[in-house]
Amino acid sequence: MKTLIILLMCFVLNSDGYKILGIFPHSARSHHIYFTALVEELARKQHDVTVINYHPMRTLPKLRQISLQDKENASATVDIEKRLSFLSVSDISTAYATAQVFKNIANTNCRKLVRHPEVQELIKSGQQFDLVIVEQFVTDCGFAIAYKLNAPTIGIAAHILSPWTYSRLGAPNNPAFVPNHFFGSGTKPNLFNKIKSIIINLGMNYYYENVIQKSDQEIVNEVYPDTPLLEDLGKNMSLILINQYFPLTSPRLYSCNVVEVGGLHVNQHDSIGDQALLEFLDSANNGVIYISFGSVASNIPRRLSNEIIKLIERSNLKFIWKTDITDWAPPSNVFVGKWMPQAAVLCHPKVIGFISHSGMLSTSEAMHCGVPIVSVPLFGEQFANGRSAVESGIAVPVDILTISDKILEKALEMILDEDFQKKAKELSQLWKDRPLSPMDTAVFWIEYVARNQGKVYMKPPTVDLPFYEYFLLDVISVVALLIIVTIFIVKKVLSITLSIWKATQKKKND
Repeated sequence: MKTLIILLMCFVLNSDGYKILGIFPHSARSHHIYFTALVEELARKQHDVTVINYHPMRTLPKLRQISLQDKENASATVDIEKRLSFLSVSDISTAYATAQVFKNIANTNCRKLVRHPEVQELIKSGQQFDLVIVEQFVTDCGFAIAYKLNAPTIGIAAHILSPWTYSRLGAPNNPAFVPNHFFGSGTKPNLFNKIKSIIINLGMNYYYENVIQKSDQEIVNEVYPDTPLLEDLGKNMSLILINQYFPLTSPRLYSCNVVEVGGLHVNQHDSIGDQALLEFLDSANNGVIYISFGSVASNIPRRLSNEIIKLIERSNLKFIWKTDITDWAPPSNVFVGKWMPQAAVLCHPKVIGFISHSGMLSTSEAMHCGVPIVSVPLFGEQFANGRSAVESGIAVPVDILTISDKILEKALEMILDEDFQKKAKELSQLWKDRPLSPMDTAVFWIEYVARNQGKVYMKPPTVDLPFYEYFLLDVISVVALLIIVTIFIVKKVLSITLSIWKATQKKKND
């Protein structure tokens, strides 16, 4: 009898779950952290999940991993010194350099994905999936795999929307109020920043469509010649989940096919397992400042590290610093480690400030925990994230090009002000106050699309609307033509009437 009950329960659990494939071809550890939280939750909810990614995942009964990892590309890193050399010239030069880096990342990720033997075997097997979740970063090659599997798709991004993603979602990317992805233009840019934003967006979109996506298309077609245009496949995704939420990134004009799940990766039950770290935190009577510049930056500039060291050595505050510096004897007021349980540290009641690069995971964790930020963006969308944090009231900015220990000290004084601390706690409450948690929201929409087999139509008509119709150029042209014709007719009638009147007057005079 017990055996029968167990078999029946297994049948019920299996019948409720969907077969889901996750394709996350970028090797950045921050992206991995964000996506893994969702994948593991789906597996725990008894969905049969297959994931194609780089970093190892925990073993779960309903989870299968196809690893793209190799010696060449175990984890993405960024050469910060090189990026800053472009930043010192202009934001436009930085955006162009970023575009070139994106091409290399996209082509590498695409090539590894479509040529991977296990991925090819998955397609040949004819296995059916209810849904494919495709990372939206710099390559759309995941959509080609979903196409070969004949499965509906949704997108997911571990960051704010990239400029080339707006059009496929039918969302406006108006530089008058949409913060630029690549520099801190904010929601109320001045005239110069609007012009700069237009130039960067047009340039990045052109480069993406005509260089990155074109080269990815060639890579895909070498293996799967019948694959349609990747851009068309991208437009067919049912919806996208994005790592942002309006209390931080401000309200945006999206349709129902864009779902904000900012902070999805934050586990409120995370704890600090390192006893030494926990004791350091608990003993900090005046609070602790946490310092981290993320997992992607491969070489934080030594001048930045030196300014942080000077700040720590002459400060009365305590610090926790995630760093791999080895040629420095840390004083007693700092705890140094190569890795930290960041969300758990930030949510510890003794942590009162965060010196950060403004990566979206770090920024959303600080927002969740109510910890104010000294924002020191380094590359990519970090400038936009930092600006959003400043506008929301949880951060003060520091320019990486002019940073010093005294500037950092002044910024810390600002965020340690009682009013600033109070504001951060208020924003934390707004961040958490949602109908559903970000994880439950993401799971609902994933199950919704799978349940409806991707047939639900959530795309606004603007996705396929021609440029001239979107901006009402056809209407403006017709109205302008009518006005011109009307003016012409009125002038003609007046001219004829005037001529007749003059002729009549002349006859009378004669």
